[in-house]
Amino acid sequence: MTPLPVVQGPGVLDRIRALIPESAREAWYRIAGATVAFLAAFGLLEQQEAALWTQLVISVVTLVFALIYATSTWRVVLYAVTGPLGSVLMFYGLVNDVRWAAITASVAYAFGITTAAAKTVQRDSDLVR
Repeated sequence: MTPLPVVQGPGVLDRIRALIPESAREAWYRIAGATVAFLAAFGLLEQQEAALWTQLVISVVTLVFALIYATSTWRVVLYAVTGPLGSVLMFYGLVNDVRWAAITASVAYAFGITTAAAKTVQRDSDLVR
């Protein structure tokens, strides 16, 4: 009797990718930014708190998409460190929002993250089909 071949179903990452398409990234950024702006506009967040929340929310969205779609491990690690680290440093007053923006932009430029992210092909994009 010959054994039947084992057929692998879609993995967990494939199921997550099906639930969160790459094209949803821009919508997530817009919703996150609009939510923080809304809360700040109605006085529910102070200016410094809004900067912290913006940094945290944007870094979480970036990290989620990096974990799901990034093609290199070092990019995921860099996103995981620089995003949340900025929120913590701003919370403790070690850097302000302007300085941290300059730091993260410099890190992104030095490691080519911005170029790599811009060149990342979105598989579910209309341009790819």
